Amino acid sequence: MGFGLAGALLAWELQKLNVLVTSDDLNESETSSRVAAGMITPITGRRLKPTWRGSELTQIARATYSEVETKFGVKLWHEWTLRRVFREEIMRTWFHERLAHGEYEPMQITDIAPGTHDGVGYPFGGFEHGGVATVDIPSFVDLMKPKENSGSADADVTVTCTGYRALSSALWSWLPIEPSKGEILDVTIPGLFLDHVLTNGTWILPVGGDKYRIGATHDWDDQDPQPTVRGREKLLEAATQLVHREIIVTGHRAALRPSTKFKRPLVGRHPIDTAQAVFTGLGTKGALQGPWAARQLARHLAFGEPLDTEIDIQRWWKS
Repeated sequence: MGFGLAGALLAWELQKLNVLVTSDDLNESETSSRVAAGMITPITGRRLKPTWRGSELTQIARATYSEVETKFGVKLWHEWTLRRVFREEIMRTWFHERLAHGEYEPMQITDIAPGTHDGVGYPFGGFEHGGVATVDIPSFVDLMKPKENSGSADADVTVTCTGYRALSSALWSWLPIEPSKGEILDVTIPGLFLDHVLTNGTWILPVGGDKYRIGATHDWDDQDPQPTVRGREKLLEAATQLVHREIIVTGHRAALRPSTKFKRPLVGRHPIDTAQAVFTGLGTKGALQGPWAARQLARHLAFGEPLDTEIDIQRWWKS
């Protein structure tokens, strides 16, 4: 039930185990899976922490998308370097502390001193690193969707993959999902020649020529999945601070992510009705954590293998 990134990843893993999969989806045009940039990065957040299980999960994600690329003859995975602009002095302190403690090994890190570099201002400095990727999630979802749906009446297990909407189900309303609204802009920036991802908390991602995507906002209070003037202005202000150029908005999209406070997916069978299962909670890390979580859930459903306790929904059940 539901066929965004979670449903597509699970379908892929189940089909590899020779499990028959059907889908039932609303086919909405603006969902978190279709709005998201699908970015994978080994360093995350204001405190510049290495991504949780970053190396392991990136390896699994790369292998999964590579399998799909090989089977369908498509390109889903794109690799990047990323330059981070520190917004405040404390970020430079945190960065050097983590660097000195070896937290970024074996990543290749290049320190960027305070100043202006390639037309971009680094008031407190910054750094560059590789190991970043973006995944074409909409194309992946479209490739995975069953061409024919024979219905779910005879299903052995029904898996809810409806994102934040799982909260509206009596079966899943107890899950710790905290929807967060994300807005992104499609823009042109004449004269900007960027061959890497640039971020100061708001990122600018090249998509070809002078076209870029700018994102993304995080709003836990606004539950209306519609673009806002406030979101547009916030993104433009942050991006203008980075590139100091005219930015022409050509598109503005928004969606609600199925986020969780603990930033982990939520998967497993219902504690009472075991013919029902769920896969949600991908939030902002879906492209990275999704393939690993889908593989876990597929093997759990097919063979009864135990789930990683970090993502098993049993930890949240209170009878």
